[in-house]
Amino acid sequence: MYAQSYGTIKGQVFDDQKEKLPFATVFISETNYGTSTNINGEFVLEQVPIGEQEVQVQMLGYETSVKKVLVKTNEITELNFVLETRDEILSEIEITAKSEASIKRESGYSVEVLESQQYQNLTTDINQILQNTAGINLRESGGLGSGFNLSLNGLSGNQVRYFIDGVPMENFGSALTLNNFPVNLVENIEVYKGVVPIHLGADALGGAINIVPSTRYASYLDITYSGGSFNTHRASINARHADEEKGWFVQTYAFFNHSDNNYTVDSVKVWDLELGNFLGFTSAERFHDHYTSGMINVQAGLREKAFADQWTVGFTGARNRKNYQHPDNNILRVFGNFHTREQTYLFSSNYKKKINRFSIKANTTLGSIEESIIDTSTLKYNWAGDFIQRSASNPKGELYERRSLFTLNDAVWRSNLGTSYQLSTQHQLSINFNHNHLRRKGKDKVDALNRSFTIPNSIQKHIVGVDYTFQTKDDRFTSSAFGKSYWFGGKIVTQDFEDNDVVTRPVFQNLGYGIASRWRIFKDLLVRASFERAYRLPEPYEILGDGIYINVNPSLQPEQSYNFNFGLNGKLQNKNWLLEAEGNYFLRSSTDFIRFLPLGPFGEFENLTNVKSEGVEGSFNIEFKQRISLSANVTYQNITDQNEFDEGLENVNYQSRIPNIPYLFANARFGLQPINNSTYRLGIFWSSSFTEAFFLNWERLGNANTKNIIPQQLTHQVDVEYAFQDGRYNLSGSVFNLTDARVFDNFSIQLPGRAIYLKLRYFIY
Repeated sequence: MYAQSYGTIKGQVFDDQKEKLPFATVFISETNYGTSTNINGEFVLEQVPIGEQEVQVQMLGYETSVKKVLVKTNEITELNFVLETRDEILSEIEITAKSEASIKRESGYSVEVLESQQYQNLTTDINQILQNTAGINLRESGGLGSGFNLSLNGLSGNQVRYFIDGVPMENFGSALTLNNFPVNLVENIEVYKGVVPIHLGADALGGAINIVPSTRYASYLDITYSGGSFNTHRASINARHADEEKGWFVQTYAFFNHSDNNYTVDSVKVWDLELGNFLGFTSAERFHDHYTSGMINVQAGLREKAFADQWTVGFTGARNRKNYQHPDNNILRVFGNFHTREQTYLFSSNYKKKINRFSIKANTTLGSIEESIIDTSTLKYNWAGDFIQRSASNPKGELYERRSLFTLNDAVWRSNLGTSYQLSTQHQLSINFNHNHLRRKGKDKVDALNRSFTIPNSIQKHIVGVDYTFQTKDDRFTSSAFGKSYWFGGKIVTQDFEDNDVVTRPVFQNLGYGIASRWRIFKDLLVRASFERAYRLPEPYEILGDGIYINVNPSLQPEQSYNFNFGLNGKLQNKNWLLEAEGNYFLRSSTDFIRFLPLGPFGEFENLTNVKSEGVEGSFNIEFKQRISLSANVTYQNITDQNEFDEGLENVNYQSRIPNIPYLFANARFGLQPINNSTYRLGIFWSSSFTEAFFLNWERLGNANTKNIIPQQLTHQVDVEYAFQDGRYNLSGSVFNLTDARVFDNFSIQLPGRAIYLKLRYFIY
């Protein structure tokens, strides 16, 4: 008698001229459960209690429509609406339903949900969208395909975890990083700051980013192409064919990226190749920085079956080639042939099912990643593009002391099982188990003395999480208390100075815990607070090395941290205006903090005993009649070394900022849409990004007058988009770094100057 069954309601909303109505609010009367229609006026309400239900549709400028429908167990009920235009607009309309994105934003976790729809016609990728989010600073070491470092609330690198629809992106290969994915393959981006919910199965320290692919269940086709400066070309396709009556679908999405990255860098040193004499400074075009990548994903799935709400199996294949003009952490050594190639093959299965109050989600991924590092050239280059042939007796390559063709083979297996039980409307219990295993083997086909990974190395970890969530009947207060169990182990084989094998078997086990709460002071004013005792286990390339610039460090320890977040956000809204504002304070007290220590062109990850990260961030967004918008955010963070002693001696860097990390940055975006209707749309956008100057090395070391700094930076971007024929055809143009400012980033490496791009998009639903 206590159990309850569910069904599904789906349909479409039109106006009285039979035009599709996007963004209409559809909800079950007298509840907070609802959704919004997509660009084609379609909606889906899942897990609707059986029996007679009253469904309402509301939209500004139209009469509210109400229909009653009989919902049956595990059946789909079709329900369409036609909204009549109102002659007089009411002074105020109260919307009681919430979209899934709104529900996530109003949880106890500090989470931002970025909806990609407004960016899909623009020349942008996921990283560029994230750059405009409060608390996020994105740093790259060059143009398209270059390495990047994303900082979130003071923590960066692998302290922030990445997911695709809940599946970890760890060690998926460099062709499947965020700066490769075009925005058209994504529906939402969930940014968790600090505390991460257990369903992601993450050992994150600074937060997590979950990429949510398109969840459209109807057939559609979305094709894009963009091209522009530095011989850059980017293309993508996202297509699905669905038989909604029989409940099956097939989908494919793919992308292709290429750029010569031949932008000009200033004030680089030129050396005589024969004698090594310094010839002076010059401006030079990058001549060996080409990048090409491609990916295809194919999926087939079933929906609304007795044994599964959704079950999808898929294959992903990806390849890339990256030429290196110089090492990632300096520009002193110049390459003309050194490059890497990588190929990734992944098989996956995703399963979802809800039975009454019990739900289960399971996914597993099996695959292999092969990377080849090619350093076989006998030539030596300088920034002028000149080169000489090394003598036959010289074994050096461009990077290594001996020429090398080294191949790394990674076998990966990841799985995640999550279950939840709705004890009542106010109480829910969830359990999640995550497993991650990697086996790495390597071989050098040229350098017979290189024995790295000839004996396979392995890393594995398990994370188990339990969560209890409580919510008051009036939705004024909600809180989640959770615990996590971490286990990490591995086998690492290195060689000592006498070339003997040394086997290290790291083991780590500990318990974490936390709580995330939200209190609704008024209807549109929320207070959030969260706390977590968190652990972050080393990534394979941190502890094993990457075969290129990062050396192995088998003694690297997991990071530990106490994380605290406090935030306040609210909004004011009437028929013309929308004002949203948010402020957050964060504090991280970390031990065994993992950071990269450069050693010439190479380096390794090391632990810092005690690091404190503290900061504040604020953001606001203003919209007028959905025609004019202005948003801005600013972040200040202070990340300091709190270790008073270093190996028994007084630490001269005590309470100094960690070097090479920005501490003050801000972003702003202004939008004007003079034409915005269901048939035509014209949008003009101006974006600005600011980063205050910061030190490249420890601030207390060396002469203040000669210290290396990354200078203050201010860049601007302009985007113009035009859509017509109900969004089927779309054209946009973008200018990056409008003022052609000199911009520097990771390790003071210069980034591209002004760049112009054009994008074409065809979309049919």
